[in-house]
Amino acid sequence: MRRGYLLGLIIIAVVLALIGTTLFSPPPPANENNENNHTAPPAHENGGNEDDPEPEIRSATILAVGDIMGHRYQVEQAQVVNADGSVSYNFRPSFDFIAPYLMEPDLTVGVLETTLAGAERGYSYYPNFNTPEELAANLKDAGFDLLATATNHSLDKGISGLQATIENLRAAGLENVGTYLSPEEQQTPLIKDLNGIKVAFLAYTETTNGIPVPAGHEYAINFIPGMQDISPLMQEIERARAAGADIVAVLLHWGPVEYQTTPTDFQRQRARQIIEAGADLILGSHVHIIQPLEWITVQEGERAGRKALVAYSMGNFFTNQHYSPGPPNYIPSPGVQCGLMVQVELQKDTATGEAVISDAGYRISWVHRHWQHRILPVDEVIERGREQYNLNEEEFQEMQSSTNQMIAVVENYGFSGENQ
Repeated sequence: MRRGYLLGLIIIAVVLALIGTTLFSPPPPANENNENNHTAPPAHENGGNEDDPEPEIRSATILAVGDIMGHRYQVEQAQVVNADGSVSYNFRPSFDFIAPYLMEPDLTVGVLETTLAGAERGYSYYPNFNTPEELAANLKDAGFDLLATATNHSLDKGISGLQATIENLRAAGLENVGTYLSPEEQQTPLIKDLNGIKVAFLAYTETTNGIPVPAGHEYAINFIPGMQDISPLMQEIERARAAGADIVAVLLHWGPVEYQTTPTDFQRQRARQIIEAGADLILGSHVHIIQPLEWITVQEGERAGRKALVAYSMGNFFTNQHYSPGPPNYIPSPGVQCGLMVQVELQKDTATGEAVISDAGYRISWVHRHWQHRILPVDEVIERGREQYNLNEEEFQEMQSSTNQMIAVVENYGFSGENQ
């Protein structure tokens, strides 16, 4: 019924357009002196150049999560016996509920705290990890783009296992940072172009669990014992900036005491030094529990006044760790089932070239150990109810209690989302 009416309107609009556009010029403001009138005068009236480019603000988002592990129970739950009797592994169900959150940002990065060195080296678990390589494709399908591979478990299967892990990740379409196949790779900063914002990613570990890096393969892993001499990290920040990075993100596998919810004074000191050297974002892992988020203001140099964000530890993302008050595996907190999902928004003014972290936020995830380790977004579970997530009342209460404790930890240093 409305088609003829719309056609008539279209014909009238065409005729009026032919008469000329001046008929439809907007009227001047009723009161040009009204202070609520935000119409800007032409550029030349402000003393500018009419040929100056219009400012354009580019934006992008990054999501980061913590440790991705491969404990025995995780691998056993992922095992599939095929019709011909062969065995394969499918970790996809673990990411059913969390995948939409991983896919949404422009780039999603996690920390791979295991090796994917292949069945020929023997699948193994704590304390020397080698997880079925099917995990790589499952992570890619879930939404991951990049994995930090410099961890205390990088050399669990030797230098050949480290190399096989890189190859298996790349075969699945994932990039990695922190371990390398050649000196040339190690010296070339990884820079990702996210909507016109160039972001460099660096990754370092402070321990290899006492496994020595083989002579001649020092390039294979970014390893700074105890995070003492950080000059190699500082030099890589310089190389990244020289290569055109607008934002520098550093993933640090660090922390001397596992399950501790606060960083050491030494870590906080190191974080400030790394930020003063040019980092905008530090993403910590290793201690298997969440630690605070903190804004740090640059004090010196041309970047003085800028704010950088530190996540001292993002905790566990995919794990079988759980509260265990006694031997043989002492774990003192149920918070090990929680993960910190840190999302940052980047903005770049193309007219000035300035790029900053304009906003940041977080979400808590929780691993449902008794349902193939499905990673649950806690806020979604609370909103929709426990039943569709296969949680009994005791598990639901445990999840809520742990989450509330971890929220207090995250905000212990006064974190708020806005960079102000």
